[in-house]
Amino acid sequence: MLSLSFTSLALLFTTMLLGTYVDASHQGMSCPGWPLCPNGFSFPPKKYLFEEIHRVMALVATFAIVSTAIYAAKRIEQVRTQAVAAACVVIVQIVLGMFVVYTKLEALVVAIHLTTGVLLFALTLITFVSYYRPSNAQL
Repeated sequence: MLSLSFTSLALLFTTMLLGTYVDASHQGMSCPGWPLCPNGFSFPPKKYLFEEIHRVMALVATFAIVSTAIYAAKRIEQVRTQAVAAACVVIVQIVLGMFVVYTKLEALVVAIHLTTGVLLFALTLITFVSYYRPSNAQL
């Protein structure tokens, strides 16, 4: 569980960094379709590269967060609530990402998407820290 929750946290942090880069470099609408750019699953051209990587990384992070929630829900009561809440918030975050694209970067939608990302990071971090105890740590 410790490695799974840490992997979720690391993937989410990487996704957030990529999203920040996409936003700061004004590439947010470089890929106007959703969920994939016009090239589909093939390697993206340079103008779609970071947006495509951000979306793929978000998908991978989602699988890790949902896997953590499923594992925690079945086996680890002490982090069940946080992990399941993170899984629910990640689904909301994906829908918000879709609205960011469909509204063509409407400022309020982007702000809600970014704020929800911080909430998701906090829940994922709490899941990891709540499970990590010196008695659970393996050296």
